Amino acid sequence: MKKIRIVLLICLCLLVVGCDNPFVESDDKTSVSTFSGDTLRVNYIDVGQGDSIFIQLPNKETMLIDAGEAYEVDNVINYLNNLGIKKIDYVVGTHPHTDHIGGLEEVINTFDVGTIYMPKVSSNSKTFEDLLTTISNKGLKVKTAKSGVVVFDEDNLKLEFIAPNSDNYSNLNNYSAVLKLTYLDNTFLFMGDAETLSEDEITSDVDADVIKVGHHGSDSSSSVEFVKKVSPEYAIIMVGEGNSYNHPYQSIIDRYESVGAKVLRTDLDGNIVCDSDGVDVTCNGDKESSSDSSSRTTSSNINLVSLDSPVSKGSDVTVSIKGLPNTTYDIDVIYSSGASKASGLEDKTSDSEGNVSWTFKVSSNVKPGTYEVIITDGEDSASYSLEVTD
Repeated sequence: MKKIRIVLLICLCLLVVGCDNPFVESDDKTSVSTFSGDTLRVNYIDVGQGDSIFIQLPNKETMLIDAGEAYEVDNVINYLNNLGIKKIDYVVGTHPHTDHIGGLEEVINTFDVGTIYMPKVSSNSKTFEDLLTTISNKGLKVKTAKSGVVVFDEDNLKLEFIAPNSDNYSNLNNYSAVLKLTYLDNTFLFMGDAETLSEDEITSDVDADVIKVGHHGSDSSSSVEFVKKVSPEYAIIMVGEGNSYNHPYQSIIDRYESVGAKVLRTDLDGNIVCDSDGVDVTCNGDKESSSDSSSRTTSSNINLVSLDSPVSKGSDVTVSIKGLPNTTYDIDVIYSSGASKASGLEDKTSDSEGNVSWTFKVSSNVKPGTYEVIITDGEDSASYSLEVTD
């Protein structure tokens, strides 16, 4: 993305649309107050096996996307209280699963709330029904979250829904409200639990600096094609420690790392905060731990550029790294039967900028599974995962 900083001060009016139906179809652009050009902060709140994201916008407005399970809502409320928050300008319930909307009822009762967005899909769960009752009792309306709805749009700051793109899904996850937030040259994606069906329907440009990974890192989301389109700098996975779903899947972690993303996880990193000045983004967790659940170690002198994974057996694989210039690197691919002897895995010397790559074929006799790729320069080493499928 181009590194150009532009700061404009624009004063627009807030347009509010209401009707008797609690779901208000809205294609209007709801403008925001004077834009200050300060830091954008996105807080990924650790609510265990659920989602809750609080956004502090550069114009001083705020947005909450989901609030986790009802029994985790104290974590959300305490987090917001510690920030001194009194009003939430925008609230989004991505879809009617309790690990996303369970805490919204209490949040709405606790804080002054502006506009609420939810996809136009119902649920017969008591959690969903109680949430709608709370919204009605506070005199609020629900605007429909769907592709094409723009929450606000200024020259340097835009928030829009890019999914769902249909109103007829068999799985509630695919009704997930997917948001795209653009601040100057930086873009954030918030995927809810959108699965590959929804990903395939998105027509917007999804190239992004940060993505909240869909469906807690399950392989029902984050298709190979979608991950390549996003190619984020950071991939945030919101997931509970030791959850019974085995989220996140190692294959999904590997898939994001293969495009150069740094993976952060709430189960390992706690609350995660990303700051953007419109040019650069930094993301950090508040726990002292590595986000890598595998035995992978990565040298600061060996940085993965790309790794074709997953790949079907019998196919070619290309691995590219950026290391020290004019340095000899050794690569080993360790299958269950031992180190691969495939042609193309010979020692290679990096160019003057430290770039080096290998291309080799996965034998058709290799069993499907995840295998280790080890790269070393004799002193430092790095290990990555290669997923082989049928």
